[in-house]
Amino acid sequence: MAASVKHRIAVLGATGATGRLFVEIALQDGHAVAALARTPDRLVIRHPSLRVVAGDVLSDGPELAEVVAGTDVVVSALGRGLELRSHGLMARAVPRILSAMERHGVARLVFLSAYGVGRIDQDVPLLPRVMFRTMLRDIYADKEAAEETVRKSNLRWTIVAPVHLNNRPEAGRYRAGEDIRTRGFAQISRADVAQFMLRAIDDPATFQKRMVLAPAG
Repeated sequence: MAASVKHRIAVLGATGATGRLFVEIALQDGHAVAALARTPDRLVIRHPSLRVVAGDVLSDGPELAEVVAGTDVVVSALGRGLELRSHGLMARAVPRILSAMERHGVARLVFLSAYGVGRIDQDVPLLPRVMFRTMLRDIYADKEAAEETVRKSNLRWTIVAPVHLNNRPEAGRYRAGEDIRTRGFAQISRADVAQFMLRAIDDPATFQKRMVLAPAG
């Protein structure tokens, strides 16, 4: 690894709203990024330490392995965005991701999920709970299946589970922990989530943990 590069990070879901922010801050912080994108033109970032590979994480082609090879961290910001049907994206993608990591000797995974997945009754206030059980039921079931697969792996994983995301500027103040309760429809900025995911890479306190992110207040 070149002296000027901190980590070589493979980013999946790099054209999504949170994934793009993660790529930007990782590059600004001195990391090299390899990004897999079905539509590379949507990733308008240009940087000498950014390599973009056109491909789909669900494809049987070599693109996923090409992105993971030579990296030391995989960051997944995969998701369905505003869609209400998962089509099994996460449950199908995660085994492929883990297989590629194992094949290329990459042991560190930071995986973006969502608050309330798998723990709706225990932690989530009433109104969000109703939404998760109805309109987002399929999306959350898919994320739960993906989380279970990650947990059973032999990787040094961190699952990042933020409350509802917004596009406000980075606040720099939030709560992060395994057991956090919220009120109402709590929100956190994507910028804060992206920063947390980057810091988590080297933070052993997050290894093998599911970290909920919620506003400070």
